[in-house]
Amino acid sequence: MTEILKNQIENVKLSNAYIFESRNSTYNLEKALEFSTHVFNKYGIDTKLEENSDFEIIEKDEKEKNISIKTIRYLIKDMYLRPTNGKIKIYVIKDSENLSIESSNALLKSIEEAKSYIILIFTTNNAHSLLKTIRSRCQIINFKSQVENEFVDKEKLSYVLSEIISGNFSFYYKNKDFFAKAKDYKEELFGEILNFFNNLVKLKYYKNNLNENQKILFYLRKIEKLPFDSIDRIIKKIEQITKGFKNNANFDMSVENFLIFIYREGKSIEGSRGKL
Repeated sequence: MTEILKNQIENVKLSNAYIFESRNSTYNLEKALEFSTHVFNKYGIDTKLEENSDFEIIEKDEKEKNISIKTIRYLIKDMYLRPTNGKIKIYVIKDSENLSIESSNALLKSIEEAKSYIILIFTTNNAHSLLKTIRSRCQIINFKSQVENEFVDKEKLSYVLSEIISGNFSFYYKNKDFFAKAKDYKEELFGEILNFFNNLVKLKYYKNNLNENQKILFYLRKIEKLPFDSIDRIIKKIEQITKGFKNNANFDMSVENFLIFIYREGKSIEGSRGKL
């Protein structure tokens, strides 16, 4: 558990809504359960979570693509009931990237008007997959899980991405095996791709204050002139592809389409050079 969360529990200064984010869904849930247990303990409630009537995990039904509006309406209705322990109620919305637009919108008012005894925890592998209006109402806690990134060669990935954006699409064909081997950990791969472009945004804002190794910094600086609009479109494309994997989208086709997409966005670097 992070120092921020420990201090909030110790001082009983808790937020009504959190987003727990890492690229490992199981790890996110573990952290949510750990946090919930400590919060209850702080309030003098030592009941096991599975036996605690004031704790609930909200998740999508196996037969459904999204967390249904019916499930969220039940949650909202339950939030109006005072906790049986008289002190605190905690809800974990597991893999909240599965919230439908309708369900997300239904939650907004409830987050804004949540009673002091309510804590909502959204777990997700990508906070940006949630509505911006939800993100703005939550405290985002980013976890670096012990298992994330262990399969991905970040330096090589950064090299290939920077070359393709720079106009060398042949690097895709030269490195097809690199992407083919990532098929079994596609979410980790695209999580690192997302991290690469998020770091590009940070580099453009903070210049030399980015905490990355020198090789990756070199590849980022190579495409630093990529406009913010292009980066934003690329990030949205990554989120779209990640969601597609949950619906069994073809991996090879998704990778190729994405790399063609960033190759085209890279053309805007030439445009920006022409304006100098």
